[in-house]
Amino acid sequence: MLSLTLRQTAILVLIFVVTSTGLIILDQHNRLNPLRAGGEQLVRPLGDSFHRVGRRLAALGGPDESELARQLAAVTAERDRLLAENVRLRQLEQEVTQLREQLGFQTTHAELRTVPASVIGRDPEGTHQYVIIDRGSNDGLEVGMAVVSPNVFVGQVTEVAPDRARVTLAIDASYQVGARLQRSGADGIVYGRWQAGGQLLLRYLDPAADVAEGDVVVTSGQTARVPAGLVIGKVARVQRNVQADTVTAEVVPLLDFRQLHSLTVILGTGAPQ
Repeated sequence: MLSLTLRQTAILVLIFVVTSTGLIILDQHNRLNPLRAGGEQLVRPLGDSFHRVGRRLAALGGPDESELARQLAAVTAERDRLLAENVRLRQLEQEVTQLREQLGFQTTHAELRTVPASVIGRDPEGTHQYVIIDRGSNDGLEVGMAVVSPNVFVGQVTEVAPDRARVTLAIDASYQVGARLQRSGADGIVYGRWQAGGQLLLRYLDPAADVAEGDVVVTSGQTARVPAGLVIGKVARVQRNVQADTVTAEVVPLLDFRQLHSLTVILGTGAPQ
């Protein structure tokens, strides 16, 4: 390709400047309106045609944005409903399991008089470990009665109203119960440790007691109205203080006290008086 000479370049620049200046002057005096109107008349039909085609494509291609938003909201609502239903079914399954195990406890311990109960409340402040149940003095409940769920020791009734009662859980720091190591028969006392960041602590064992991790801890029968042999938990760690000549053991409950729904209150043994 031949390059332009300096003279030719200068002429082209001059022509461009003169033409641009002329168009600007004509536009300022509205002399270009006929050309602009003609261009608009030529372009407007094409624009209208494209707009009609776009609307047809939108109608054929599916719902508009508002319809898509409505469908998305419906799908989201259905998803949330199914999630809530799944949670409810899981809770019902857990409650049915606890009820089935309670029936097994009553069959195994036919010598005990029991009454089933449901948890209807907890400490609203969250500073104590107790539950409120839907049974009371009208059902024969009295202070001191032992409570299990389904066959694991939960705690004792500490307050009674005609139609409800408070059950202080074994893990509460205010609670203690006579206990025994199932394997060796060594006696001690289990204390609640929840407020101190733990769960259960077995104390006052004989310094020579045979105790090891995994040992099952049961009630000893030395606490009033608490039958012997109710499972409390398992030993998780043993602490021996040689200087003080003491042995303590951390005990882990065999149930989750946060998931209590159905309980069994032990009214006593034998036929009612």
